[in-house]
Amino acid sequence: MVSPDTGTTPPSHFTEVSLHPVESISDLHNGGSLHPYLTDDPASQQWEELMGILPPSLCLQAGCNPAHGRGAFLLLLALLILTCLALAILAVYLSVLQSESLRVLAHTLRVQEETLLKLRLASLNQWRRLNTSEARGLS
Repeated sequence: MVSPDTGTTPPSHFTEVSLHPVESISDLHNGGSLHPYLTDDPASQQWEELMGILPPSLCLQAGCNPAHGRGAFLLLLALLILTCLALAILAVYLSVLQSESLRVLAHTLRVQEETLLKLRLASLNQWRRLNTSEARGLS
């Protein structure tokens, strides 16, 4: 936004982009001719760029100074990784538990089916005995 009074751009929380010439694409990957333009501490520069994305009001509320914020960010990242690991372990455990439960259920159903067949056979035998005893009594 250009100010109508002075014709200048007001300061914002976005950083200025500066372009540097490169000789080849490999210079971008290797840092070739760009190396003199980089600051001494790339991690600090990356952190400042990350903090530059956040709205200033949010940074003031959270107290985003680079030393404090970087530690909190790394702690939050470690907590996220541990949570993902715990969820993966829980998923594997529940999968094994479900598999074992299905195996036990299949075994129980087989035993019940065998029991029903035995009961049906015993019932048929009882009916035969009853029918033969009635036939003897009538004759």
